[in-house]
Amino acid sequence: MKHQRISGMILVLIITLFFTLWHDVARGAEVSGASAEESFRPEMEEELLFALSSLKNHLLDKTVLRPEQIEAMKASIDKHQGIFGHNERIIQSAFDLVSVYEKGMGPLWIARGGFQRNKKPPVNDIHWTLYSVMQNIMDQVYNAKNVERYPVLLDGYQFDCSAHFPGPVEPPVDPQKTYTVQIDASFPKTFGREESGYARKPTGAYLAPGSIATVIVPDALVEKGYLVRVGAHSWDNSNKPRVLRLDRSSLTYPINATTVRVASPLGGGIYIEAPYRSEAGVVEIKIRNAVRSPFFSAKPFHRTSLEEWKNHERQLKAPWADFQSEKFMMQVPTSWISKLDNPVALIRDWDSAMDALNDLMGLPHVKGRETMYLQVDLQNRARVLAPGYPTVNDRYDPRKEYDGYVDHYLIRGPQYAPDYVFHEQGHGFLFVKFGGEMESTVNLLHVAVWNQKFGYSLDEAFRASRNFNKNEHRTLDNTAVAWMTSLNFVNQTPMQPGEKAYQLKGHAKFVDIARLFGWQVLGDFWRSWNEDYEAGRPWSKHGMDIDKLSLRLSEKAGVDLTPLLAFWGTPPKNAEWLKAAVNAAKRPPSAKVYDTLTHYKALVPENKEAFRAFALKWWGKEPSPKGNWTEREHKMRWDAYDGQTADSIREAVQTIIDVYFPNGRPVAN
Repeated sequence: MKHQRISGMILVLIITLFFTLWHDVARGAEVSGASAEESFRPEMEEELLFALSSLKNHLLDKTVLRPEQIEAMKASIDKHQGIFGHNERIIQSAFDLVSVYEKGMGPLWIARGGFQRNKKPPVNDIHWTLYSVMQNIMDQVYNAKNVERYPVLLDGYQFDCSAHFPGPVEPPVDPQKTYTVQIDASFPKTFGREESGYARKPTGAYLAPGSIATVIVPDALVEKGYLVRVGAHSWDNSNKPRVLRLDRSSLTYPINATTVRVASPLGGGIYIEAPYRSEAGVVEIKIRNAVRSPFFSAKPFHRTSLEEWKNHERQLKAPWADFQSEKFMMQVPTSWISKLDNPVALIRDWDSAMDALNDLMGLPHVKGRETMYLQVDLQNRARVLAPGYPTVNDRYDPRKEYDGYVDHYLIRGPQYAPDYVFHEQGHGFLFVKFGGEMESTVNLLHVAVWNQKFGYSLDEAFRASRNFNKNEHRTLDNTAVAWMTSLNFVNQTPMQPGEKAYQLKGHAKFVDIARLFGWQVLGDFWRSWNEDYEAGRPWSKHGMDIDKLSLRLSEKAGVDLTPLLAFWGTPPKNAEWLKAAVNAAKRPPSAKVYDTLTHYKALVPENKEAFRAFALKWWGKEPSPKGNWTEREHKMRWDAYDGQTADSIREAVQTIIDVYFPNGRPVAN
C-alpha cells in the first residue's frame, strides 16, 4: 500500500502550486506588520486544510504522496503557519495529523534522533514536516484566547514527545485540588544599571502535558504587565544547527484577570513573570489542576526546611526542580536532585558566591532580580558560551539514568564551578573595562569568588579562572614571567587584546591589586562607575579612556598604581596628564608596588636553561610554533634566549621603576 499511486495526486501538486502563485501574484504580499489573523481569507484555510489532510492520508496509507508532493504540502504549511490557531476546524485538523503521525511512526526524538538544521533537512521529509506542524501548533494555537474558546478541544491533547522533553509527568489525581504559594511579585530598579524584561518567579507547580490549569492571582497583578509562563526553557533555539526539541517550548499568558487558564501540549513548570519596576510585593498565588514539582526556596517569606526537602519536595515526580533565593536561581532536572541531601548548604554557598560578585562589581547583595539564573537544557542557548536570563551553558541527556544525583557544579556548589561560569556572568554585568579587555577582565570574577569565599589561595583561584587547576606552575609570579618574556614587554609596547583574551596575564593586574591592597579597592573602583551612572554620568563598558580609568583605580587604592599598570602592559596614553592628575589627587608612590616590580625583575630567567625549564612547566610541554600568541613567542625564544635576552628584560623592568620611582623606594604605602 505504501507504494500505491493514483493519478489524481498529480492534480494535488498542480492545485497547490496554483494557490501559491495566485496568492502571491493576484493578491500581492500581505500588508507589512499585519498578522495572518488580520489578513485571514477563506481560501487560506482551505489550502492549509488540504495540506494537513493530504499528509494525514499519506500517513494512513490512503493516498501516498511522492516526495515532491510532500514538499508542496510543507510549503503550504509554512506559508499559512500564522492561521494555525484561527478556528476549531484548523486546530482539530492539525491535532489529528500529529496524533496519526505519533501513533504510526512514534514521537519525535523518541522514535528517532533529532534534525541537523545546518544540513538543511529536505522539505519533502515527513518527519521535518511534522516538526513544523508541531511548532506551529505551539506558536499559534496555545494562547489565552484559544484556551478560553476551545477548552474541550485543548483539554487532554498533548505531544507524545513531551516524554522526551521537558519530560513525563502524570496529571493530578484530583484536578480540583488547589495549591497555594507565596511569591515576591516585585522587580524594582537595580542600583547602577537599567534592567529590562521580566523577573521570573517559580511557584513549585507543574502543568502536566495536555492539562488546563487555573492560576488565581490578586487584583494587584491584573493588567499590570504580569505574565504566567508555562515551561522555564524560554530561549528560542531556531538558530541552533541541531534540533533536539521544539525551538520554542515555552508559553506565556497575560494576567488580564484574577483567573488565568493555561495549557500546553508539552507541559512545564508554572511561573509568574514580574515586569521591570513592578512593586506588588509578596502575594499569594493559587493554582488548580497542576502537579507539584520539587521547589527549594530560601526566600525570607518562604524558607524550605531541610526536613521538608528530604521528606517531601525532593520526592515529587515532576521532571524539573527549581531552586531560588534572593540572589540565585536555577532549574535542573529532577533526576539530578532526588537524592540531594543538603540544599540548605548548597544555596548558602551560591548566595555567598553572589555576594562576592556583587561586592566586586560595586552592587548591592540583593537586587531587582537574582544575580545569577542558571538553567540546564538539551543544548546551550547560544553557539558559544554566553550569559543570559536564564544562562544556559550546561546540558543533560533525558535518556540517561542519573539515579537521583549528578556530580555537577550546580549541585555541588560554586566552589567547584569551571572557569566559564563566572566568566559569562562577568559579561552579564556589563561593567566598565579597559579597552581590548572584553574577554579578559571578566575572568577576575572567578578569582574573587574562589579566593574570598571558599578558602582557595590567590594563586589557586587565579589559575582556576582560566581552567589551569592542575598546573601549579600557573601562579601570579610565573604569569609575570610569561609576560616579561614576551616581545611586547621587552619592546615596551602595550599588551594587545590578543595577548589578554582568555589568558591569565589579561586580568593579572587586577589580581595584583587585590593581593597588594585588598579586594575592596576593586569593589570601590567599580562602584564608583555605578555611582556615576546613577548621577547621570554614563560610561562606556568597553574602551573607556585608559588614563581616566588608571586615575580612578589609583584614587580608590590610595596610591599611584600607574607603574603597576604599566608593568602589566597598560601604560598611560598621556603620561604628563595622568601624573599631574595623580599628584592632584594626592596619591603617592607605593612601596608595595616598588617591591613588586623589583621582585618581578628578580624572577627573569637567567639563561636558556632557566627559560626552557620555565617554559616546559608553564606550557606542560615544549612550546609550539602553532600555539597562541605567547606560546609562539616562547617557541621563538626556545633556542635564542640567552644572558643578553635576560638583560634586556630586566632593563625593561628597570625602566618602569626609574620612570615612576626616580627617588628610589618610597618609605610607605
